[in-house]
Amino acid sequence: MTHLLSTAGIKLKRAAVGLSLLLMSLLLAGCEAPKPDEVMEVAVQGVLSGGISGDASYAVIASVQHGGSLWNADRAERLYNWNRSAGEYTTFRAADISSEGRVAITADNMDLLVWDVSSGRSLHFWRAPSKVLSLAIGPDGRYALLGMQNNQAAYFDIERGTVLYLFQHGAEVHGVALSDDGQFAITGSDDQSARLWRVKDGALLHTFDHSNQVRTVAMAVDGDMAFTTAQREDAIIWDSASGDALTKLDYRYENFTSARFSPDGKSLALGTFRGDLYLVSTSDGSELAHWKAKARSPWGPGSSGAILALAFRPDKRISAITSDGLLQTFSHQNQ
Repeated sequence: MTHLLSTAGIKLKRAAVGLSLLLMSLLLAGCEAPKPDEVMEVAVQGVLSGGISGDASYAVIASVQHGGSLWNADRAERLYNWNRSAGEYTTFRAADISSEGRVAITADNMDLLVWDVSSGRSLHFWRAPSKVLSLAIGPDGRYALLGMQNNQAAYFDIERGTVLYLFQHGAEVHGVALSDDGQFAITGSDDQSARLWRVKDGALLHTFDHSNQVRTVAMAVDGDMAFTTAQREDAIIWDSASGDALTKLDYRYENFTSARFSPDGKSLALGTFRGDLYLVSTSDGSELAHWKAKARSPWGPGSSGAILALAFRPDKRISAITSDGLLQTFSHQNQ
């Protein structure tokens, strides 16, 4: 009888554990971050780099499988294949498109290819001073900021193929951004600092020190705020005029891979290495929304994708390029 009672007790305990696990799963499912409401495939396998126009209507993709390409995001249509030569796929490591969607640029080591978005034709072929690790195009498509392997960033005239200013760091420059008013540039380096520059004369305005490599930076549209973050360390919104910290965000252990200020400067979108997308208030750093990017597959290399580029759509939604080859769009009722 004692043995029978013990067996029954074990069965009851197992049932209780099973019920607890079920309730925990339901609770976690209820707390799971919302998924995107639209998903479009822009690469067969993976994406090395990409950029989205200011209104999110166009996206330039540098992919693992098929080189460069331009997409009309509104129609989910690939418009052009962009490579150095017909019949080949170029491994572009950096790519971006101007805010108004007029010009795009792709980088293959030191080689820069400038493209006309409306016709798809190549406008210019230039050579950078060093291997290009990251790039950003100014608002009118005339200038670009190149983050380079030689510990410098170059403010580059796209039409003439000349370097206007070289911005010095103590290590490789992986993070670059330009303000949409064309006045400021920010650079982030493996020397654990970010630096704010005035582009009309190349003057260094402020240095923002961190305790780890700085690979993600952003500038507000009007240049009055800057964002810098070190890997798994502080993420800070700065006042561009004074150089003072406005807000230190409560995401110390996140690894942010992309950032973009909203057109009105009231919010900041942040993408992570694990596919999380956050929307935060620039006034106090409070979290306004949190989404989770859709994975290409439930397991293996396609089970997660870093968010490489972001843009705010006119309808208040946010578009994002993920490293597993998807362009995803997210909405939030409180935006």
